[in-house]
Amino acid sequence: MITHWIRFLLGTFCLAFGLFFIVTSVIGNFRFKFALNRMHSAALGDTLGLLGVILGTCFYNGLNVTTLKLLAVVALVWITSPVASHLIMLMEMTVGKYSAEANDDDSDEQGFERGTVEMRRQALEDMRKEEEK
Repeated sequence: MITHWIRFLLGTFCLAFGLFFIVTSVIGNFRFKFALNRMHSAALGDTLGLLGVILGTCFYNGLNVTTLKLLAVVALVWITSPVASHLIMLMEMTVGKYSAEANDDDSDEQGFERGTVEMRRQALEDMRKEEEK
């Protein structure tokens, strides 16, 4: 009888933990200013939120084949989600549109510097012209 209560309390704690990270991730996606901050928030919501929810359901369900399948889903998400988030952030940083200075007057609300894209295009065109010569 007491083991059922312990499993119930552990499952409830894990579900609350997971739901907390999912809700804060959603709030962070709406509140954060820059794309990289939003991506970090989304990645944390994916990994920690899903872990808490799946562990909570594993405690409720007990140890069986379904629990092993759910843990395999967590392992798959823990491998793929951070890698995908990292690659998206790396692409954002290498494109050159991201500005670390959030309070510049020359940046818009997303943190992109005005004129950066045009300056890069002009630099690429100048490089192509020099290569053709």
